[in-house]
This record gives sequence, C-alpha cells and structure tokens, in this order.
Amino acid sequence: MMRVLPPLLVIGGPAGAGKTSVADAVAKRLTAPVVGLGDSSGEDQHVVDLPALQDRLDMFEDAPLVIIEGVFALTLPPIRWAARWTVYLDTPLDISLARRALGQDDPRGVLRAYLDGGRDAHARTVAPGRQLADLVVDGTEPLPDLATRIHGFIAARP
Repeated sequence: MMRVLPPLLVIGGPAGAGKTSVADAVAKRLTAPVVGLGDSSGEDQHVVDLPALQDRLDMFEDAPLVIIEGVFALTLPPIRWAARWTVYLDTPLDISLARRALGQDDPRGVLRAYLDGGRDAHARTVAPGRQLADLVVDGTEPLPDLATRIHGFIAARP
C-alpha cells in the first residue's frame, strides 16, 4: 500500500556544503522537522536505507512539511519524486572539503578519501543533483540569507 507523505522539501549537495545547517535554519522558520539521510544510513554513509527513512517520515505524517537533507537526497529517485520542492546547495568542493575536514579530530581520513576518489565519486553521484533541483543556491552565502531565499521559494510555490 502506498503511504501518504507530508509535503517534502529536499535539500541536497556535497558533503560539507552546509545542508544540515541550512535545513535547520529553514525548519526554524517553518516549524518543520528535519530528517537527515545520514540518520537512515547505518555505518555506511553512502547507502540510504529507504524503509528506515520511510519509518522516520511516518513519525511526522501529520506535519505540514518535512525537510529531508542529505548528500544523495536529489539523486535517489524515490526521494526526489516524493519532493514538492528540491534545493541544491552549490558549495565549491574546496570549501566543502575544508568544512568536512575541520569537523574531524583528525582530518587526514577525510583528505585521503577525497584524494582516493571522493572528487570523482562526487562528480558521478552528487553533482547531477544540481540539474535535478528546482532551486540552486550558493552555499557560501550567509546562513540567514539562504534560509530567507529558500523560505521565499517555498512560499511562492505552495
């Protein structure tokens, strides 16, 4: 049986782009829950457990809006197809990488993964989300400006 979902705002972009911060800022304006794809991935952040994601979304079935954010949010068809609004946080890879590395006690693992194929993997699996998004925003803009812009986008397209 097909489950009914609340309207979904889906935010995608590279790891370290600021998706979680942007989603939280928009959620405060809209009083909406945020579901991170990383919360449904288990140990491997490159795999999304779609049944677990559905279970998390079911917890918010009465919400007027739910925000989903994650690296693969726009490139996974079941998530993208369910979305009412899609946003790609376009952050240059050097800034995304620096943000990610600075968030670690030892940044060498992040840097090694990037050099060992992370950049190419991004180009194959994450970057295509930019063309699939309804709205592309600059991830280097101040957080309040991004939240205002996304909020306005949602209000203009009910």
